Amino acid sequence: MNTEPRKPLHRRIFDHIYENIVAGAYSADGRLPTDGQLMRRFGTTRATVAKAMKEMERTGLIQRRPGAGSFLRPADRSQGAFVSTLIAGLGDTEFFEPICAQIAQSCHACNLSLIWGATSPATPVNEDTKIETLCARFLAQRVTGVFFVPDELAENSPDNRNLKIAQALTAAGIAVVLLDRDVLPFPEQGPYDLVGIDNVNAGFKQTRHLLDCGCTRILYVTRPGWLWTKTARITGYRLALEQAGHAYDPAHVCAGDATDPAFCKALLKLKPDGIVCFHDPVAAHLIQNFQKLRVAIPQKLKVVGLDDVRYSQFLPVPITTLQQPCRSIGTQAADLMVRRLNHDTHPPRRILFDTRLIVRTSSQLEAGV
Repeated sequence: MNTEPRKPLHRRIFDHIYENIVAGAYSADGRLPTDGQLMRRFGTTRATVAKAMKEMERTGLIQRRPGAGSFLRPADRSQGAFVSTLIAGLGDTEFFEPICAQIAQSCHACNLSLIWGATSPATPVNEDTKIETLCARFLAQRVTGVFFVPDELAENSPDNRNLKIAQALTAAGIAVVLLDRDVLPFPEQGPYDLVGIDNVNAGFKQTRHLLDCGCTRILYVTRPGWLWTKTARITGYRLALEQAGHAYDPAHVCAGDATDPAFCKALLKLKPDGIVCFHDPVAAHLIQNFQKLRVAIPQKLKVVGLDDVRYSQFLPVPITTLQQPCRSIGTQAADLMVRRLNHDTHPPRRILFDTRLIVRTSSQLEAGV
């Protein structure tokens, strides 16, 4: 089992500077500690300090002036602006909580006023009216930017309300930064900034891990509904299989309710020795049902999830998973929002972070293997 590695020194320096910015600890002239001061404080080299400060500069919170030092970025048009969130599935999983917490911290550091918003309106008969009401509410609150997580749609849905919402916000003069997923079907890309993970790589990495564990009959299990992230991860799953010389079988992509014992029994009829799960909640429910069916995990069946939710390591069978860099996602989303509020005309940016594999019991090899 992997243990959590100690944070790299350059990242500790980054966190130190960031936390002091959020706390308002620096002087009115915006001057930050010099590289020499940081080198002495952390007992490290100039290269390590420079790496930390370069990452901090990429957040947009500071600027480096050759020969003068590092300074907080001066006030701009985004100062004091109101922004909000529109997050589908908030509360269904804890994944978005750390991202939202980081967005809140970053907004505070940038002097943005964050108003917590609601989830996307569910599919109604009078859908257009609800979207208009949503935009009117944002305008009444003087919101100028929205962090938007598109909602999960029904399979083969003829109407894309996520795109309608994004277009309505844009038409109202409200900047949109997408989190985690796009508003168009994968691999299409909408005209909006997006921050998340490389989902194709994530699906590939999950599947590659099971292949490396010796699995040869691997299923992909997800919940019903259409999501950009889901299609992207399944693409990564297919690529990993094909690269390893295994044929991709669409019948091995199984959508259903992981809490339903009948669905879990149907999965076992396919005789898998490995299962890639859309995220940790699916993995947790599958493992729970498989244990009731007396399936030996990981001896007979290995399972890998995604998200590294807090409980995944404390279950009777701790879940192997991919950890998303939630803090980096939140920081980058806030930076893109500041840029858009300052009328940045750069084409839409897509910032996709890598994930980190954390191996736990659900996929461990037997001793000596």
